[in-house]
Amino acid sequence: MLALDVLNELADRLRWPQMDTIENATLTKQQRKLLRLMNTVLKAMSGTNDWPMMRKEGTIVLVASELSDTTSGTEQYVTATQNSDTITIANMTALDQSYVGRAIQVSTDQYIYRIVDVPSASTLKLNRAWVSDSITAADEATFTIAVDRYALPDDFDRPTDSFESFFAPYGIEPIGVEEFQMRRRRRGYQMQLGEPSVYTVFGLNEGQTAEILHFDPWPKSARMLVYTYIQVHPDIDSDNDKILFPPKYREVIIETILQLALRDYEDSAKAQATLNDLLRQYNQLMSAPSVTEQALVIRPDKSIRQSIRRSFGNGGLRVNWGTTFDNVDATGLD
Repeated sequence: MLALDVLNELADRLRWPQMDTIENATLTKQQRKLLRLMNTVLKAMSGTNDWPMMRKEGTIVLVASELSDTTSGTEQYVTATQNSDTITIANMTALDQSYVGRAIQVSTDQYIYRIVDVPSASTLKLNRAWVSDSITAADEATFTIAVDRYALPDDFDRPTDSFESFFAPYGIEPIGVEEFQMRRRRRGYQMQLGEPSVYTVFGLNEGQTAEILHFDPWPKSARMLVYTYIQVHPDIDSDNDKILFPPKYREVIIETILQLALRDYEDSAKAQATLNDLLRQYNQLMSAPSVTEQALVIRPDKSIRQSIRRSFGNGGLRVNWGTTFDNVDATGLD
């Protein structure tokens, strides 16, 4: 469905001006309102069903962990100064901006730091100042660098099935945020490398556009995880944008937008509550099958009737079976 066509049908029903385009900055107040309501309704509707046209495939490439090289003559030992947020690594020549966002822990230290910048091929800037005592290369402190956080797509709404089966093919199970944090606390926040066995979702990325997946243990090896999800309906802001729902929902969309437009809510909470109620009703209505199967009726066979008679005995009690059971076959089914 072309969104512009639906918007103009809405305008007709409301007796508002037609739109030649929605890309024009001179849209009237009424036209802007319709466009805003359409985007609100489409985003809300994406959460009411498992829409085939809204399915997308996502991939996460787990980054392999990296350990200090301790080969004689090329030892990569860490130097850090207390209260400084910059550390250096001897004999390191491969650091670049791809390390930003990764975590680092030094063998002589209990804290985990995040890398926020790479000033040079042997220098890292941390997310906070070095807390512990200063160390030099003579202390032979080695490092572990790993990545446990991965951003979901910006348009991620929810899994196509459930979070229990999100990474089920890979044996990675979902747990709650508190349980996830407890696992880390029990280890004293020490990095444990291996194949991830659990994950949780909390927080947003730096740009606050995507949710963050957290894995435990910290991935040791590079690996690609593939999953499917339902996307948030894209914003309608171009003349060629289409509505990604089946055509049979055209009237649902139109009626829902009309309800909100005519009521003209100033309170966004009331508008959202009304929208949720409308979509729940429409979803129940549209999910009802158009053809209903005849219900299967199971009736007792002769052995059941004989068992009941034996239980009651011959004390004069008679069971009136009517004519219903006189024509049943040997299976007891019509």
